[in-house]
Amino acid sequence: MATAPAPQRGYLGQKAYRFLAALVFRDFRFLAVATLCSGSGAWALIVARGAWVYSIPELQGTWGLWVGLITFAAMSPRFFATPFIGYLADRVTRKRLLQWVYTLQLIQAAVMAVLVMAGVANPWYVVALAVINGTLRATQQTAAQSLAPNLVDRERLPNAVALNEAMQQGSRAVGPLILLIVAATVGSGALLQQGGAVFNVQNLIFTLGTSSIVFWACAAFYLVALISALSIRTVSSGNIDRRRSFWVNTAAGFAYAYSTPLVFGIILMALAHCVLVMSFESMLPPLAREKLSPDGMTFNQNDVYALMTALGVGALVSSVFVGGIVSHLTRGRIFLLLGFTSSLTPIGLGLSAQTGVSVVAAVLMGLGTAGFMTITHTIIQSVVPDEIRGRVAAVYSMHVGGSMAFANLLYGGLADYFSAGNVMAVAGAAFTIVVVGTVVGSGFWRGVYFRGEARPVAAAATPAGGD
Repeated sequence: MATAPAPQRGYLGQKAYRFLAALVFRDFRFLAVATLCSGSGAWALIVARGAWVYSIPELQGTWGLWVGLITFAAMSPRFFATPFIGYLADRVTRKRLLQWVYTLQLIQAAVMAVLVMAGVANPWYVVALAVINGTLRATQQTAAQSLAPNLVDRERLPNAVALNEAMQQGSRAVGPLILLIVAATVGSGALLQQGGAVFNVQNLIFTLGTSSIVFWACAAFYLVALISALSIRTVSSGNIDRRRSFWVNTAAGFAYAYSTPLVFGIILMALAHCVLVMSFESMLPPLAREKLSPDGMTFNQNDVYALMTALGVGALVSSVFVGGIVSHLTRGRIFLLLGFTSSLTPIGLGLSAQTGVSVVAAVLMGLGTAGFMTITHTIIQSVVPDEIRGRVAAVYSMHVGGSMAFANLLYGGLADYFSAGNVMAVAGAAFTIVVVGTVVGSGFWRGVYFRGEARPVAAAATPAGGD
């Protein structure tokens, strides 16, 4: 009997397949959902914690510093814990590691919600929980980045890496958007009539704690992520030399990253990008107050959620777009374009004086920064051998996350003394100089941008079966 011909895709079907090709694999679909939901929970926690700090009158005058400190606490584990995390991602089963991480993330989000319900206003508790959340988030990101290439075939490896990053970056929109909807609904004061009695939803939530509902929403994200991770079947791990010590095995990741020019160059560029134009989380509350508040002075937590949602919308669009790029030459040129977009849009957002302009600038900033970082992830995960991928991903995360932790601490403190918009504009101008410098002064980067020289130099991951 003759084999039935493959179904022909229409124009839209062909485009969708190009940008979403990795989703034909069952396990990758579950990983994508888990990454989207856990990322949504993480970003929602970032903005919810910042808004919570600004709701405490006793902290007025040091609001920015406390938001910066909490953000630093959440990101700093990516600096000091990732060497151990990378070792784990190559030693143990990656899907099992993800499942444990999601379980613990669910617990810590629930603890935060309970503290807010109980009316605890001590920010040091939040700092401690942020450290735990940051450690778990760093573990989840490293494990997911290491697992994603194992779930697809060689042909769709770049698309899988890009889509996994798209779920992470796009979650900036999903998490804060849900919080915005929840907060707006709770704050509406709508009355429900039941049997002649008046039931005020807002008063009910107030009895539970002013902001606890948004933290319970964060916990719900982690619950969905856990359910998705439990459905992954593929078993994979790296290749740890058990005859050697932890330190020797960990050092192998650093040695590979530092001795491979392409990987090292991408790490340095990502580090500069994260320090100057990606470390804006601690400035979101004052920035939202400056740009979205009618009088530029009144703080509203919904403005924070709206600003992060605008950034996330742009992030999701660009990350998915990058996943559909198959030409190394095209990817290099888009990389340069996104570098300039990342550097110029913070200047526009920082200096804007109208709400509409600020929202558009935020969308474009999310588009530039997320697309830029997605390409760095795609290049590194495509060139690194699977047996050491977890440790190299940890090295990358250590540089990126560590730099963002310290930068957020600095920017949060500066926002107490200077306009958050001006701080962002100056940082964007600095990264513009960096991008121009790579074009003018470096043959290596001209090769990446204009000759498509960021190509895989190592064997791709072992193919995994799809449906």
